[in-house]
Amino acid sequence: MEPLSPRHRDASRVSGLQRLVQRRRGLPNGRAVVGALLLTMAGVGTFAAANHDSSAVRYVTVARAVAPGARIQVADLEVRPLSLDPVVADNAFTDPTRLIGAVALAPLGAGQLVQRAEVATVPTVDGRALPPGHELTIPVPTDRMPTGLRRGERVAVLATYGSGSDARTVTTVQHALVLAVDAAGDTLATRGSARLTLALEHPEEVVETAHAAQVADLTVVRTTLANSDLPATFSVATPNTKPLVATKATG
Repeated sequence: MEPLSPRHRDASRVSGLQRLVQRRRGLPNGRAVVGALLLTMAGVGTFAAANHDSSAVRYVTVARAVAPGARIQVADLEVRPLSLDPVVADNAFTDPTRLIGAVALAPLGAGQLVQRAEVATVPTVDGRALPPGHELTIPVPTDRMPTGLRRGERVAVLATYGSGSDARTVTTVQHALVLAVDAAGDTLATRGSARLTLALEHPEEVVETAHAAQVADLTVVRTTLANSDLPATFSVATPNTKPLVATKATG
């Protein structure tokens, strides 16, 4: 074989370099493609996990601004998955139905987490929301109220005005719902008394019971299992006459 001339040797080198460049610029093999795809999927999964924690609890937040004193409606609330500090979580809500009808005690801005100190929720007894009404707390002597009285029971409140033959007893409320019974304290002035919180539906009952707590002697009667009302009033009769008992009950 005759040796290549310098010109032919240069042409051969150029051709070899072109083939090498073409091979390096070619498509990657199957293993490289699979590896790149796995890396991409792993990155997407990490991003999704960072932006959506499936273990996060859904808490109630404000969907639109609520002014102080306004009643909260369904459209004012939404739930969002959040990871909260345990102390903050204890003062938040997970059930939006607990806030329907509640009153905002402070301005609530859109996107804000609803905290217990910022709302007055509707009272519940045995998990049931009470109808709109009034809460009244009155002092009552412990020896004039049933023992073991508990939240959720029903009571009647009797107010006795005057004494002796001039005494008159009025039933200010027939079946008030008990919300709380608290000992008033151990001081000399409050010893032997308790604070009784009632849920009253009618404004007249509120005013009459509050007035009686100031000027009359109160007696609380348990009516949880009663199937009839007490007389509206009772008066001590004059000698040789029968007591006067009203037949019409209030409340």
